[in-house]
Amino acid sequence: MRFITIILFFYFPFTALSQDTDEKKNNINLPGYLKLNFGFTFLEDNDHSLQSDIFPSRSLDVFYSKPFFLGDNFSVNPGLGISNDRLSFSNDVTLSEITDVDGINQVIVDTLSFSPDKNSLKGTYLMVPVDFKYYLGSGSLDKRRFFIGVGAEVGFLLNSSTKVKQTINNIANTTKSKSDFGLNDFKYGVSFQIGVGNFNIYYKKHLSNLFDSNSLPLYENNNPTINKVGISFSLF
Repeated sequence: MRFITIILFFYFPFTALSQDTDEKKNNINLPGYLKLNFGFTFLEDNDHSLQSDIFPSRSLDVFYSKPFFLGDNFSVNPGLGISNDRLSFSNDVTLSEITDVDGINQVIVDTLSFSPDKNSLKGTYLMVPVDFKYYLGSGSLDKRRFFIGVGAEVGFLLNSSTKVKQTINNIANTTKSKSDFGLNDFKYGVSFQIGVGNFNIYYKKHLSNLFDSNSLPLYENNNPTINKVGISFSLF
């Protein structure tokens, strides 16, 4: 959220400056869009030991996208941004790291001795998306036109952490742990979009597994994937 606050802090003075400039020059076209994705994440092909709640499991992406039109109705939209994915577990577990008798670090799904108010896993990724959009109806390029789109994206893990929150004697206690927890350093997936102009509804399916194949939590049989559903719109 601090990142978005900084963006808005610089955006509003820029808007005021642009309005003054527009009085002298009417044509100022930004080369692209600063976009915000807000969605919900959910696990697929997961073991019973890892269960997630959809609504607290949120995703927030901020990225820049530049459309390149190949004709009047088709555009290619490469981008670059930051993605924050959070999984909120519905069962009383968290991810932990232990050292076995051989001195090797192992990730485990650790059962908590209490029922937490919140227990989540968050990963922050550098993302490179590319979307392909086909526009319907008349109009100027992507302005207020209905479109359908498909896309692909790759991401690189920047950092990850867990959070466990519990209330004891009406006092909230929060424990945060930062580690990679065996998460996959590289992720990739496909997306499907439908929308109007710079607003759309999307569905993303990650084809890569949540955990690295060599760092799957101990006693876990399945390596889950993450899917997302949400909305996307332009900040400017």
